[in-house]
Amino acid sequence: MIRDRFPDADVLAQRGYWDKATREVILDRVHNVPGFHFFNEHEVQVLLAICERVIPQSHRPASKRVPIAPWIDQRCQDGAIDGFRFDNMPPNEIAWRWGLHGIDQTAQIMFHATFDKLSAERQDEVLRSVASGAPPGVMWQDLPAKRFWIYIAVRQIAGAYYAHPWAWDEIGFGGPAYPRGYASLNNGAPEPWEAREVPEGGRP
Repeated sequence: MIRDRFPDADVLAQRGYWDKATREVILDRVHNVPGFHFFNEHEVQVLLAICERVIPQSHRPASKRVPIAPWIDQRCQDGAIDGFRFDNMPPNEIAWRWGLHGIDQTAQIMFHATFDKLSAERQDEVLRSVASGAPPGVMWQDLPAKRFWIYIAVRQIAGAYYAHPWAWDEIGFGGPAYPRGYASLNNGAPEPWEAREVPEGGRP
């Protein structure tokens, strides 16, 4: 069981201190999760399974699990870019589609089943193969596996997760300080509104 280091954290309780634009952006992430429009049904299942292996959320109640895959789908649907791309990598949305198919190919070669049908342990083995840069599967002849894994998959999965206020509660981040600003110039100690970490073993 993952320990809750910040049990009193509730960053949304601070929304009254944010300016209107900031409040709308953050609440939109909670209440207006996009649907799936770019990936097909099977690709969605593979993507969901990958997200769960990269950032497992089984310890969270279902109502507090951060939706990661829908935001990745929306990035692909919108053609969002990061401002850079390696010369041997396709555009983001193509890299994702090729990568999902590549992971499925690797799963079938290694374990004779699609990735989403494998046990968690076998899914991890497939992903470790991709992360190594030399997974089996013809798709990886056109898509550099290690670059896909680091710069597309892990980077965007983690980015979507830590853009969400429920993830902020998990790490004790108090949310945007604008417009009130930071006031406690005290060597990194938390601001008055930020949650305090509870040490292992209980409260001091």
